[in-house]
Amino acid sequence: TDIVEKETYTFEDRGGDYISLRPEGTAPICRAYLQNGMHNLPQPIRLYYSGPFFRYDRPQAGRYRQLHQFGSELIGDSNSSSDAEIIQFAWTVFKSLGIKNIKLLLNSIGDSTCREKYIGELTNHLNQNIDSLSHKDCIQRLKTNPLRILDCKESSCKNITRTAPTSIEFLCSECLSHWNQTKTLLNDLSIDYVIDTTLVRGLDYYSRTVFEIVPNTRGQQNTLLAGGRYDGLIEQLGGNPTPAIGFALGIERTIEIMQIQK
Repeated sequence: TDIVEKETYTFEDRGGDYISLRPEGTAPICRAYLQNGMHNLPQPIRLYYSGPFFRYDRPQAGRYRQLHQFGSELIGDSNSSSDAEIIQFAWTVFKSLGIKNIKLLLNSIGDSTCREKYIGELTNHLNQNIDSLSHKDCIQRLKTNPLRILDCKESSCKNITRTAPTSIEFLCSECLSHWNQTKTLLNDLSIDYVIDTTLVRGLDYYSRTVFEIVPNTRGQQNTLLAGGRYDGLIEQLGGNPTPAIGFALGIERTIEIMQIQK
């Protein structure tokens, strides 16, 4: 992923050990869940965190190399009601802060089974238009993680992905049912959303529901909050298969949008 390949602060300390400053909070929460035996407690488990994180990225408005995030995770339930619960919580946070003119972007990228067929079709489409991929990172992503090309902001790449197949078209019956039920619950909660089929997450452990909350203001770093379902991550860390969903909210960006809207 971009975070691992380009954005982590990794260095050798005085003792000769290689250190990476934490770039995100979901994986640490999942390790804490396992190491503290929370899988033995009644499920689901609801957790939150707040603290500093570090990304070696080009500093600009709304983007810092040391940033702070608040996050919430719901671990141990696969039902779409958990998707709606965590999204409602995220939406309520912004509403309680008096933040206006925001929108919820929503997509489903399926699970590892149906996503494999989709990635194959997406790769074929991108290969047919490879001469128009202007961003050098996207040329590399075509080999390693074609989904990330959907997130590219370069106009030439956006022109290609605009006509690309969507992940929703390739959802298996279980993922499609989960997707439709999540949308129904959000409608019942009167939470408006915009389906964005180019929405993917920057880390590879996400599955099914992914979402972002963004301001309707142009000319600034857009994403205030991002999240999604990561049903396979705890298993990758050595635990039993455990469904989970969560989000992270950028505190600096939230403060900035509050100042703008004063």
